[in-house]
Amino acid sequence: MARVQDFLGLKRVVTEKHFYFNSTKGFPCLMKSEGRSSPHCLGKTKGRNHPHIDPAAIERLREFYRPFNARFYQLTGINFGWP
Repeated sequence: MARVQDFLGLKRVVTEKHFYFNSTKGFPCLMKSEGRSSPHCLGKTKGRNHPHIDPAAIERLREFYRPFNARFYQLTGINFGWP
């Protein structure tokens, strides 16, 4: 979260203390905050299995987006390591 806030030029307000790991759902959820009576987790579609995608289609998409990713890395000064 710190890297995202820094990248966006925002004051670091959201930290790890705002989250907890929900072992039932299998991912982090927001802690209870002012105005909320309970913690907040994303819906039941979060964490679902993704469909199988043909590796050839994935490679075509990577090739297509490679120059756009390279330009984005130049603009941001950050290499996100996307293949």
